[in-house]
Amino acid sequence: MYHLNDLKLAIRITDLQNISAASRELNLTPAVASAALKRLEQRLNCQLFVRSTRNMQLTEEGQLFIESSREAIKILELASNTLNNNNDQLSGDLGLSMPSDLGRNIVGAWLDEFLTATPCLTLTLHLSDHMSDLMDQKIRYGHLADSALKRRYLTSSPRYVVTSPDYINAFGQPNSPAELQQHKLLNWNLGNKNHQQWTFNKDNQRIQVPISPIKTTNDGALLREWAIAGHGIAYKSWIDIAKDAEQGRLKVLLTDYLTEDIPLQLVYLQTDYPRKQLRMVIDFLQHKFSEFSKRYPPP
Repeated sequence: MYHLNDLKLAIRITDLQNISAASRELNLTPAVASAALKRLEQRLNCQLFVRSTRNMQLTEEGQLFIESSREAIKILELASNTLNNNNDQLSGDLGLSMPSDLGRNIVGAWLDEFLTATPCLTLTLHLSDHMSDLMDQKIRYGHLADSALKRRYLTSSPRYVVTSPDYINAFGQPNSPAELQQHKLLNWNLGNKNHQQWTFNKDNQRIQVPISPIKTTNDGALLREWAIAGHGIAYKSWIDIAKDAEQGRLKVLLTDYLTEDIPLQLVYLQTDYPRKQLRMVIDFLQHKFSEFSKRYPPP
């Protein structure tokens, strides 16, 4: 293979008929330029130039090679320009998978805003609390250990114990994690990952409360709806319930106790150069989550 810079150097030597002038134009030292030309001739196994004290003239083989090199560089530049033009206008389909509550309650509306700014882009959105293989790009809570995936941090979200004002009016509210066992609890599970305990921290002491829920679901959006409807107490990510808490649909309980702070990440298949549409949506979501955190700071 030939170095593209070596080809460009040989073309400029041809045009200027002088290696020193060509090296100055390309910001090379004469020694580096001479070494590059020698390397190119060795790979071609022929002499490209006849050197004299004043100038450099192409040999017959050099003439054929430089003509072909000019055409090759034109093709490469055309391909590069075409790619850059396509990148300027985002197109194609953006596939994303994310938790159901996050997609319905928050991110779905943000993606509508993103699509308005990129009208040639389409969206395929898969909402599921399972780590679906249907999409290459997934937004997921938690610490992900799969080395086959790359991840970009979007935000973090503590979990809180929440319920509706109607539930509190009917059954009261717990004043400590231990009192949760006296209440109607709503639980979330994912396949065989059933959350049998809720975790808190106070005074650097970790508190794990075993739970016996009256209702369990694998759908985070349904869990939130149960809590709003007054069916019981849920353990939910702040992102999912921040608007409900501000607008009075849900009340955050046990705020004296710290809860788990879970990272939210966008994970995707390993690639050195992720598609521009993916890079842009990551930047967009990081900005939106930053705005969200300022607008809805945790209690």
